[in-house]
Amino acid sequence: MGGVGLTAARIRDSVRTRKNILHSAELEFAEKGFYGARVDRIAERADINKRMIYEYFGGKEKLYRTVLVHVYGRLGEQEVGLLTQDMGCIEAMEKLIRLHFEFLQGNPTYVRLILWENLNQGKHFQKNDFRDARDPSLIQIRKVIRKGKAEGVFRESVEEDQFLLSLITFSFPYFSNRYTLSKLLGMSMDKAEDLNKRVNHVTEILLSYLCREDYRKKKPSNKNGR
Repeated sequence: MGGVGLTAARIRDSVRTRKNILHSAELEFAEKGFYGARVDRIAERADINKRMIYEYFGGKEKLYRTVLVHVYGRLGEQEVGLLTQDMGCIEAMEKLIRLHFEFLQGNPTYVRLILWENLNQGKHFQKNDFRDARDPSLIQIRKVIRKGKAEGVFRESVEEDQFLLSLITFSFPYFSNRYTLSKLLGMSMDKAEDLNKRVNHVTEILLSYLCREDYRKKKPSNKNGR
């Protein structure tokens, strides 16, 4: 029994150590990018010996690529959790749009990591396999669109990939470009009411693309952020 308990404790310690390294690495890579990040600083943030990083992840590049999959998986888990609930397809899309904005607001390291990776032309991103992290959520989104078509709520001409691209490009720049956009346009973008206004605007645009003509006059049900 003692041996079993000791093994279980070691497993728990190993899981905690791995999570600690990933969290510290996410902060370091988001702040410095892949090329500016240092394994020494990651180890210091995690309060561990840096040899443990090599023991768990093999090196800086593999750790970075694991962080990318980890942050994408975090968004995917929330999407799946939402879209597997019992609700109508319009409500599901309204909530999905809001989820994207709220996720980006609550995960600034995600935004910075994607910016860094695009600056480097997706060099490390392209080496990763994101199927486990993203496929379950993409499948659920596509299911909702197909359900909407089958029920006569969504237009038959809706292209799933175009909707997904619009969902991402309407939400991501609000956070990635907010400092320059707010100055350029002379508008506030950092208050709760600013975000809610933007979410409602994007929801109307995307629902107008998704919904058939007789549904287009329906307004988003989450005007107050819920």
